[in-house]
Amino acid sequence: MGIMLVYDITSEKSFENIKNWIRNIEEHASSDVEKMILGNKCDMNERRQVSKERGEKLAIDYGIKFLETSAKTSINVEEAFFTLARDIMARLNRKMNDGSQADGGGPVKISEKRSKKHSIFKCALL
Repeated sequence: MGIMLVYDITSEKSFENIKNWIRNIEEHASSDVEKMILGNKCDMNERRQVSKERGEKLAIDYGIKFLETSAKTSINVEEAFFTLARDIMARLNRKMNDGSQADGGGPVKISEKRSKKHSIFKCALL
């Protein structure tokens, strides 16, 4: 129901692969699958090969949300999963409210448990 396309901001090659992955998703996945592009390793700005603006532009071109993350320092990792989960649940709730979901159930709410950790790095959701 949801796919995170992750590239390494320190690797131009991994960024270029995103277009191939999106093409594969369009060919093989459900048309209503939620997608999100993540530029990982935003804590390694000194080794950056892919600008944040290029990642944002690619996401805009495909109509997909974008975040920069760091798995090492946990920057935006939780936010990425919650954002994708909320988008999936919003789509499912819309389907149920439109009557196109025949197998019942009620709306689902996803709540976040925020950690108190703060980071000096700032990576934004587009």
